[in-house]
Amino acid sequence: MSTSSEHISEPEAILTTHRKAAPAGYFFYCEMLKVFRNPPALVFGIAFPTLFFLIFGFTFPSAYGPTIVASYAAYGAFIVAFQTFSISLANERSLGWNKLLRTTPMSAALFLGSKLLMILLTGVISILLLFAVAGLSGKVHMDLAIWAELLGMMVVGMIPLSMLGLFLGLIGTPNLTTALSTILTLLLSFASGLWLPLSLMPDIVRSVAPYLPTYHLGQIAWIIVGSAYSRDNQSLGVHLLI
Repeated sequence: MSTSSEHISEPEAILTTHRKAAPAGYFFYCEMLKVFRNPPALVFGIAFPTLFFLIFGFTFPSAYGPTIVASYAAYGAFIVAFQTFSISLANERSLGWNKLLRTTPMSAALFLGSKLLMILLTGVISILLLFAVAGLSGKVHMDLAIWAELLGMMVVGMIPLSMLGLFLGLIGTPNLTTALSTILTLLLSFASGLWLPLSLMPDIVRSVAPYLPTYHLGQIAWIIVGSAYSRDNQSLGVHLLI
């Protein structure tokens, strides 16, 4: 009897055995490999703000250097958190990657957490590359504390913006997400003054700008560097809360 009971319980033990999830760091490592093995993602997600600075940064006097760096740092944080994140999610959904992961011990929180951490790291690399080029160019002179504060606040600002990217990436197809994220990135960056001063914009754009998340990200960056672009007399904390 004992022998037969052992044979009966053995399959049950096999069926009830659960595989352990891999360490959280492994999923982050996989996300990092996906980014760095995709050259277009590196160019558009990391190098784009620096390319903008190389094209337009040298056309302005050195006095505008900190303002330009702050603007492109905010733009870089936005494009990574919103556009890069949403397109990545939409592509994975179209390949059935999310459905496959549901059959594994990996939790949804770990999946999204590793992707968010990778997005933040990508943003940090993008901004640091911009800082390095701007500093070595001789066009921008700021204290180390200002550089560090600007980097830190842009990373903090990426977190709520990535939620917008998450929403778009979960509802759209790859083609639709790519089109919408590109259009919205251009419109929001333009209407928030990240490319041109709001003083040059039509009245309707200036009236809408304070309601845009990218406007407040830009204001945070300009306040930190002491730019005259920040003209609404609100404190850094107010913009951060909004």
